[in-house]
Amino acid sequence: MPHVVVGAPWNGDSLNLSIVQWKHLTKVLRLNRGDRISYTDGLGHLGKGTLGDRSVVRGDEQQVPRSSELEVASAPPSNKDRQRFLVEKLAELGVARLQWLKTTRGKNRVASGAKVFSWVLSAVEQSRGAWLMETSSDLVGWSDLARPVVLCRPGGQTDAPQTRTVVIGPEGGFSDEELPSDVVHWDLGPTILRVESAAIVAAARLMS
Repeated sequence: MPHVVVGAPWNGDSLNLSIVQWKHLTKVLRLNRGDRISYTDGLGHLGKGTLGDRSVVRGDEQQVPRSSELEVASAPPSNKDRQRFLVEKLAELGVARLQWLKTTRGKNRVASGAKVFSWVLSAVEQSRGAWLMETSSDLVGWSDLARPVVLCRPGGQTDAPQTRTVVIGPEGGFSDEELPSDVVHWDLGPTILRVESAAIVAAARLMS
């Protein structure tokens, strides 16, 4: 069943689709009017209805709680394709929020907020999620992160800790001088993972 994100507020018996959504559903997926479709407002409101005339005819709806309140703070990967991969996979997993962390050794270049949002949107539609992952359009610092904070770094503890925020460093690693004293170090395994791989592994383990 195809899944679309239709922004709130929801009024009336049907919800208007964008021209892009309409073309994708009818030209790419070859849906016809009356075919079943699921939809969400990205804020936990989930429904199942049918395809109308460039709209969704509303059906049964429910409010779905977030599967996790986990936040990921990551140094931006070095290119936009890797950034997109990271964003899409974390959104598919159901991570609550992604923030781009400014680091000493990272390149600190991120895609535009509009581009990142489009990646989140497509990931939620593909995964049939009910919540859009929140993202930051600007780089943040350590003081902006919700505590407690766990840092993924070789040599740390091996057991998955209880945490609100998990931090992934840049390709060159963190400098000792930039690390705050109140973070727990967590070792993800025997190999050194790329930024996007580490973020996905850490999020999946913590959410499970």
